Amino acid sequence: MAYAAVVSLRQILEQLLHSDRFPVRYPKPQIEFVHGKVDSLQSSLERISGVSQRRRGEVDDLENKIRDAAYEAQDIIESFISGQILSSESEEIPEDQSSASGYSEDLQKIISIIDSIAETATKVADSNGHGKKDFRKLDFLSENASATESSYITETTMIVGQEEALKKLKAQLFSETRERKVVPVTGLPGIGKTTLARRIYDDPDIKNKGQFQLRAWVTVAEAYDYRDILVQLLSSIETVGQKGDASDSMGKMGDKASQESDIMLGVNLHRCLINNKYLIVIDDMWEKEVWNQVIDRFPKDKSGSRILLTTRNEAVARHANSSFHHVMEPLKDKDSWTLLCNRAIKDGSCPPHLEKIGFEIAKQCDGLPLLITLVGGILSQKGKAVEDWESVKADIHAALQNAETDEKRFSEILSLSYNHLPIILKGCFLYMGAFPEDSEILVSKLIKLWVAEGFLTPLSSTSQSLEQVARQCLKTLNDRNLISIRNNISDSEIKTCRIHDSLRALAVQKSGKEKFFYTRNRYVQELPESSDRLRRLSVHKNVLMCLQDVYNSTKSIKFARTLLYAGPHHHHPFPFRLTFGLLRVLDAYTMYFIEFPNEVVTLIHLRYLSFTYNRKIPPSLSKLRNLQILIVRRHPKIILLHASILPVEIWNMPQLRHLLFTESNLPDLSGLQVDANNSLLLENLQSLSNVHAACCTHKVLQNIRNLRKLGTWVEKPRAVHLHLGQLENLEAFKFTVLNPIPNPGKDSLPKLVFPEKLKKLSLSGSGFHWEDMEIIAELQNLQVLKLREFAFQGPTWDPNNQLTSDEAPSDDSISEETPNRIVFPKLKFLLLESLHVQEWLADDSNFPKLERLIIRHCYKLECILPEIADIGTLKLIQLVDCRPSLVRWAKDIEDEKKDMKTDFEVLIHSSWA
Repeated sequence: MAYAAVVSLRQILEQLLHSDRFPVRYPKPQIEFVHGKVDSLQSSLERISGVSQRRRGEVDDLENKIRDAAYEAQDIIESFISGQILSSESEEIPEDQSSASGYSEDLQKIISIIDSIAETATKVADSNGHGKKDFRKLDFLSENASATESSYITETTMIVGQEEALKKLKAQLFSETRERKVVPVTGLPGIGKTTLARRIYDDPDIKNKGQFQLRAWVTVAEAYDYRDILVQLLSSIETVGQKGDASDSMGKMGDKASQESDIMLGVNLHRCLINNKYLIVIDDMWEKEVWNQVIDRFPKDKSGSRILLTTRNEAVARHANSSFHHVMEPLKDKDSWTLLCNRAIKDGSCPPHLEKIGFEIAKQCDGLPLLITLVGGILSQKGKAVEDWESVKADIHAALQNAETDEKRFSEILSLSYNHLPIILKGCFLYMGAFPEDSEILVSKLIKLWVAEGFLTPLSSTSQSLEQVARQCLKTLNDRNLISIRNNISDSEIKTCRIHDSLRALAVQKSGKEKFFYTRNRYVQELPESSDRLRRLSVHKNVLMCLQDVYNSTKSIKFARTLLYAGPHHHHPFPFRLTFGLLRVLDAYTMYFIEFPNEVVTLIHLRYLSFTYNRKIPPSLSKLRNLQILIVRRHPKIILLHASILPVEIWNMPQLRHLLFTESNLPDLSGLQVDANNSLLLENLQSLSNVHAACCTHKVLQNIRNLRKLGTWVEKPRAVHLHLGQLENLEAFKFTVLNPIPNPGKDSLPKLVFPEKLKKLSLSGSGFHWEDMEIIAELQNLQVLKLREFAFQGPTWDPNNQLTSDEAPSDDSISEETPNRIVFPKLKFLLLESLHVQEWLADDSNFPKLERLIIRHCYKLECILPEIADIGTLKLIQLVDCRPSLVRWAKDIEDEKKDMKTDFEVLIHSSWA
């Protein structure tokens, strides 16, 4: 993709011009000239990104030329840098002076090519007057710059025009027959099969009213993996209603799945389901053979169980149930318009002057909800002038002119949604094709990968970090209905996202055409033309790279900047050398290294590195002077006490932004030679996880003052002092006692001072007394509070009678002035888990903004005031393993809220009646 290539090249040039971290000899005037031309190219690309469909071919040709020139310039410059640095670090290899001369000649050729392309690009951009508005001011991001995670539109189960189908399918599922029954749903791609299935799966009658005891969901990719299907099922099974205790065992089985054989996975699944009335959704089944393998794992007892099957293959549906299957029909014109209006306009209320043009646009989408939502996403980013909507209609018409088949029409409108993206978002969208079909993609990982890739630019009008820019890009992709985001039901944090398989196919197709990503997911798979210029490689079945011929073919992609192992965890050591010398991203998290791969430290351009390794990392890691993200997994999980897996040289890596590893110490700073002129060692570090709390000394925290997220631990209760007040930018903090005990002595309590900006706080095993809660209540920006495993102790938490002294006053000293009400003004989420509290006497005044209340395994908790129901913002109460009195309390609130017709939900799991 041209824009990603140009932005990346510009960053390289700026690094050379303004940094002394590269001991290389380069002709500065030439670099400055190239930088100026690249800046012009970036400006031109931004201005032509919004061209009409009629000019798309002309612009595509220009962008291809820009991309290839930028790629070639990158390869020349970074190869030269690598050669210079590796030569300077080796005593045996003298610097080759002729290489600098050759480099200068190659660079001069690139200058002449870029010069001519820049001139052409400027002319095309000047002829596209309206294009400048699309990106240069970054309106699509800056307007939402203050958006929070809670403002994301998550995956919806709203259905339009399918209400009768919903009733029909529910009748099949709730029929009185005790025989196991399969209910198939068929239809075209994008017609809404998954949305309808999800609406049924999340139906209150199923989730809360005991129609089924267990439920689970599995999505079957076209390139299916039988083992993965079983793992998905075991991991997703949950108990419904108030009976059974299968939820916890299912989670554990899902965690252990990677260690089980296929046969044992099938046996475990059968054991979990037998004698239970279950609902299983099998989404997007492709082949009868796969269906036959899976269905055999489900008990055929007479418990009234149901299997809801979605497939685009009618032969599969008839094979699964010869007497019934529901065929989904395209939406009627009126329903298409209703859905388009809901997607295009925030409140779903269309201005009268747009109704006619909007109805005509909706008709062009052939009644397919996926296309309607995509076009609605395009319109949602346009203005409300008729001309804006007319331009979209014209582009759809132009795209469909030569579409002779329904499949071609479908493909053309999908492509239109990509063409209408602001140019910065195109690389983000294409990146989604690197992950396996139907996979849940961790948002935290995706954000880090985007930042490391170098195709994002900071917003000149704001002080946002690249991570914040990435989150805004994610939000905009979601707003345009190109991806769907899933929140963690517990705390409403954005955890994962996914992409519809039709859109993923589009991303894969465009990635191949634009030399952006190449995906290897089969043993026999031809490399595309000009594969030596491909920039990114994703391997979906990690075992493939252990095959000699597969490895030999893919290593020819010598200029690759990214290598992702996106398949399942691979339990054999990676056997071959890394031959991609210019890598920026190496995601080998699912690969296990017995020995540290020394060739990694020669990848001096590396920005993102993740892998699985059980030994101490060597000091040579510090040679990776560009490294921004380091993630090290230990498997099996082994916690090191009083030791660090990191070398002390980690402190000499100032570009680090994220440092994540299994529980360990930070290396001691005392023996490190610190540059007197460098007052901050890890000035760019934003997140640090799983570090021993004793390591967070005053001196250490002084050197990571820009930290935004910190996770700490101790092995048992102890009086550790954490000077968190130094971390003025800290927004999330986690403190965990690995082996907590009830009622630890006062000498074993941690001494914590929290910074004012803190938004998220998680405490586990800390052993505080409830009167200490007033310290937390002083955090005026706190939005998330998680209390686990004896985090606080005492039978009663009464925030309206909060004691302010270490000891309770005598009866004689109690007066009306004694109570000290504490308030959490911005708290949206509260988790109470495995606490021994018996009474919680809070009301609506203590938590005025609370949205989600989760109570788990608090076996002694009996009393909660009914005034909690008066919190106007409350959306969810979830109880897991709680007493009958608490269940009755929650159900009373649910009944009260239903009468008020508010958006409110009660979920009760594994609690005894």
